[in-house]
Amino acid sequence: MTPNSEVNIKSTLSYSYMQVTSEDKLVYLLVDILPVAQASLGHVPLNLSLVLDKSGSMYAQEKLEYVKKAVIYVIDQLRSDDLSSIIAFADRARVVVPSQQIFDKGGVKNTVQRIDNVSVGGGTHMFKGITAACDEVMKNYSNSRKNHVILLSDGLTVAESKCLKKCKEESAKGISFSTLGVGNDFNQKLMMDIADTTGGKSYYIDVPSDIPNIFAQELKGVQSVIIQNPTLNLKLSKNIQVKRAYKVKPLISDLGSPQVFNQTYSVKLSDLQKDEPQSVLYELILPSRQPGSYRIAQVNLEYDVPMKSERGKQTSQDVIIVYTSDYNLTGMVDTYVMNLVDLVSVFRQQTRALELAQIGEHAKATQLLKTAATTLLDRGQSDLATTFLEEAKNIEQGINTSIAGTKKLEYGTRKLTQMLDDSFLPPI
Repeated sequence: MTPNSEVNIKSTLSYSYMQVTSEDKLVYLLVDILPVAQASLGHVPLNLSLVLDKSGSMYAQEKLEYVKKAVIYVIDQLRSDDLSSIIAFADRARVVVPSQQIFDKGGVKNTVQRIDNVSVGGGTHMFKGITAACDEVMKNYSNSRKNHVILLSDGLTVAESKCLKKCKEESAKGISFSTLGVGNDFNQKLMMDIADTTGGKSYYIDVPSDIPNIFAQELKGVQSVIIQNPTLNLKLSKNIQVKRAYKVKPLISDLGSPQVFNQTYSVKLSDLQKDEPQSVLYELILPSRQPGSYRIAQVNLEYDVPMKSERGKQTSQDVIIVYTSDYNLTGMVDTYVMNLVDLVSVFRQQTRALELAQIGEHAKATQLLKTAATTLLDRGQSDLATTFLEEAKNIEQGINTSIAGTKKLEYGTRKLTQMLDDSFLPPI
């Protein structure tokens, strides 16, 4: 850790010792990032907009009633320097509460209780809700605030590509988006993509009574942001390649095939929340070398500390590996890293299985799901393993995967790394 840094970086290789051979070797590099526990950075005030689906389907199963409870909780928890707005949308969007510091919380809560009377039509046009929310956030946009949108919907929307494009454009301006999908009729790919590409989180709420708890969880997170705009740069030494990379904490997501420029692979991270580590897992290809210690990469983190008005701070750490002919050393493996690799493999298997099922490759899809279920059972994840096996049976019998089952697979595997020990030991 760089002196006076507000962030710890911990780099861990799956193997610290590499066997001297004539062949290239695959090694995993895990990079953990966490704000320094004792850093007194204060809190970053919010500039928040709540975007609420008020289409006709939201009246089923008391979904809208649970949303009201959730929003009232949010209002009660807002700090005096937080800003908030509330948008309702269906066919149209309407600003229910304009962006403001909410001093009259009782009055705003009464407005929320009467949201049934807000006329916005009956369909689902999410783009209009997103646009209205961004307009409200931009009225009071500040680099010293967490500019954030929480988007809730229970159905499919028109103009999906416009929704994602709009969120990406606003993210480039500094707005992040978290998405809450309720029930089984929303497009989980759209909701995940919006969150993943803008620095937010995506939630699946299969039971409407969970809506208030999910809102509370999301609010607690965004109110604990202390580091903003972190970018993780992996500066590769000569002849080192990145094969693939994954975000693994707080949620698993595939970063795709790396684009390396000037031997550097950069990943834009979400704003850092107090006590929540973020981690990236890299697959590295190492060339053959003679015995000795080598720096294979340097990990560099750039970030802003808004409460100190400090921009572009950096902290770095070298990644060293030892090439040796000693089999006793090269046989040592970091079990924590390899456990993460196994869980990422489950994520990859379910992703690939669902793709194969879509194109009729039922036998391959079934086998992948069964293999993933075995790993989950070994890790004590019996409920998720059961869902894997149920969907494998559906595919095997020529039945389409269930809508609810698919959502449980996709959202469940993203959260797998949360079951591992979250302890973070900063480098000495």
